[in-house]
Amino acid sequence: MKKTTIMERNLLLWLPGALGFLAFIYGCQTIAREMSPGEMLYRAKCSSCHNIIEASRYEKEEWCLYIDEHGEKMTDEEKRMVLGYLAETD
Repeated sequence: MKKTTIMERNLLLWLPGALGFLAFIYGCQTIAREMSPGEMLYRAKCSSCHNIIEASRYEKEEWCLYIDEHGEKMTDEEKRMVLGYLAETD
């Protein structure tokens, strides 16, 4: 039977710990997702005046009223895109 050297024994102890650490770090990474044009507009236009409100907070009809009242800095096309984003995440 082969005798294990100190270096081999250290490697056998160190390697599983290192692999476990790497797996942990890899699992902690956040996955970047692509934003739709409507979401980008929502984040850019709305956050210039106040904090971002979660899309699920209001129904589509409520968002229409809210954007009409607060979206004076947006074109009609931008409002349509933002409402489209909010409706799809509702």
